Parts: sequence; C-alpha cells; structure tokens
Amino acid sequence: MKSSEILSFLDQEGIEYEAVRISDVEIDGYSSLFNYRERTMTFIVPERHFADYAEQFSTIKIPFMIIGETEEDSPVFSSVIRVKSPRRVFFALLDGLFEKAPGADITGISADPEVYKKNSYIAPTATIGKNVRIGVGCVIEGNVVIGDNTEIHHNVVIRNKTRIGANCTIHSGTVIGEYGFGYVKNEQNEKTMLRHYGGVVIEDDVHIGDNCVIIRGAIDDTIIHKGVKINTMVHIAHNDEIGANTLITSPCHVCGSVKIGENCHIAGATIRNQRNVGANATVGLGAVVVKDVDGGLTVVGNPAKPLVK
Repeated sequence: MKSSEILSFLDQEGIEYEAVRISDVEIDGYSSLFNYRERTMTFIVPERHFADYAEQFSTIKIPFMIIGETEEDSPVFSSVIRVKSPRRVFFALLDGLFEKAPGADITGISADPEVYKKNSYIAPTATIGKNVRIGVGCVIEGNVVIGDNTEIHHNVVIRNKTRIGANCTIHSGTVIGEYGFGYVKNEQNEKTMLRHYGGVVIEDDVHIGDNCVIIRGAIDDTIIHKGVKINTMVHIAHNDEIGANTLITSPCHVCGSVKIGENCHIAGATIRNQRNVGANATVGLGAVVVKDVDGGLTVVGNPAKPLVK
C-alpha cells in the first residue's frame, strides 16, 4: 500500500487531515510506535511527544506517521499527516484498509441467517434486523428484537423481553436479560426467590464486552442508553439505568435500581443499590459508592468520597 491510497481513503470517508509532507513510498502494514516494525505506518498520541523517543529511530525511516495538532514534524517521517485524533484515524485506517471485516469463514460470526441458525439457537419469534452478525453457540429467545448491523459474538445468551438497538457489539460469553437476585422472607427467615417480569432495553451504538451480565428489570426495564461502552466482566443489576455515552470499565458491579447519568466514567467500582450518579461524574478505580454522587464530581475510595486535589 502507498501513501496516496491512504489519503484517498481519508478523502472518501470525509476524515479531515493536514498533509504535512507526503512521499509515496511503499507501506507494509501497521504497528505501534513502541513495538515498531520497519516500513509500517504508526501514530503518536497527543499525550506523548515523538522527540522523547527519536533516538530509538536514528537508523529507521517511518514511511507514514499520523500526529496530533500540537506534535512537531520530524525528518524521521517520510510522510506525515496532522489530525485532531491520531488514535481514531489510525484505527479507522485499520478497519477500512488493512483489516477487512472478518467473515464467517474466519471467525464463525456470520450475517447469513442460514449459517447462524445452524450454529446457534434463534427462536422463531425473535426479530433480527438487517446485516446482523451472530456467532456460534448463541441463544436468542423469543420476544427478542435486535437492530440492524449489530454483532453478537460467540456463546451469548439473550433472554426474552430484550430489545437491542442498531450498530451494537456484544462480545462472547455475555448474558442479557437473565432473572435477577430478588427474594422475600417469611416469619422463619426462609427466603423465596422472586421471578422478575421486566425486560432489558439497549439503545443504539452500545458496546458490551465479554462475560458481562445485564439483568432484566423486576417490573420495569433495565435500560442502557445510546452510546454506552461497557468493558469485560461488568455486572449490571435489575432496574438500572445507564445514561448515554457513559463508560464502565472492568471489573464493575452496579447493584439494583441504580441510575447513572450521561457521560460518566465508572472505573472498576461497586455502586450500592438505589444510588444515583449524576451526569459527567467520575467514579475512581475500586471505589465503593454508598451515597449519591453529584454530577461533575470525581469520587474515590471506600466509601467513595470527593477527590481532594
């Protein structure tokens, strides 16, 4: 591949860039800057500066470099473009030019209903949208709706009363819509488990990592709003509501009836049941939230308290 092909792709996709210098040399793939392979394209994030690592490249020429708006040019770069988000542009190039979407013959994840119905159980009453890709060993029960262009990886269980929007990704081993842990006690303190009758609503553009559990609501629905990104091994309990564009990293346990606002960052925390986390809040790594968190706050520790800088 040559630099001109990369620029053509960026133009076609409408990705803005400044061509600082272009030399149409051959590019043999891609690599990270810190495990660089010769003749490959790479990038450097705005948080770092290439000058701090330039000595490592004294005998190497980088054929195509993607830099941020404040990064300086270097004679080490044969071709260099300047963009707002080097990481985002780099991975857009990987998706569009270097790594085509994997097909069923490679991964077992297929958009062909004849293929995925052989490899997984799809209830006849499930509604599957256009270009939905489903892996091997999945169970998709009746009264499930999956929107267009969503991708379901291997061994995913989606139980009834679950609605999933368009352009979502659900990774292997995740269970959505299982019954929650609710019970009542009698006079002898014996516990009887309660069946949950709500569902799960997952809106568009949601990413759910592998081995996550999202529990159905007890009566109302558990709701994951648009653009939420959930890492691996996250537990979201019944009646929770996760606001748009919130990020939840692993491992994280969100107890029942929790409301998290939009644009939050929840970092491997535990949030007690019936707590509220306001919009744009950050819950620090390992925090245990036992009281409501106001919007815009950063809380850390056990019990979680506002961070004092």
